[in-house]
Amino acid sequence: MKTAAECFEEGKLKKTKKEAEQVENSVGQAEHYLGRAVGVLKSEFPDVSFLMSYNAMFHAARALLFRDGVKERSHYCMVQYLREKYPGQEISQSIEILDNYRLDRHKVQYSGGNCTHEEAEQAIKDAKEFITLVKKAVQK
Repeated sequence: MKTAAECFEEGKLKKTKKEAEQVENSVGQAEHYLGRAVGVLKSEFPDVSFLMSYNAMFHAARALLFRDGVKERSHYCMVQYLREKYPGQEISQSIEILDNYRLDRHKVQYSGGNCTHEEAEQAIKDAKEFITLVKKAVQK
């Protein structure tokens, strides 16, 4: 397992200027994708809904990185950074869920893996919770 420090060394995470506008934009993108996930599920495309839910969580996670002045070039490294930054905190369980969805997303998007309606519904619920926790964290 690669550490966040190794990700920085490899250039997959980079220090950048902290910008509140980027944080806001990422939260907005997260909410946008969450809305798409809900809408697409109504059209009975659970795999697309799942992917939109993951995108919502991804953009919410980016808001945390931007708040810290970090830019990602790897989904894995982003999650690893968050794991190391928020151990044992309220948001840490959602970070683990995000990582599980990161792996599942790869299967759905690149290997043609299936996703059930129920799995997509759960992803929407998890994305909503993660976005709520992120919004709380970035307001501190």
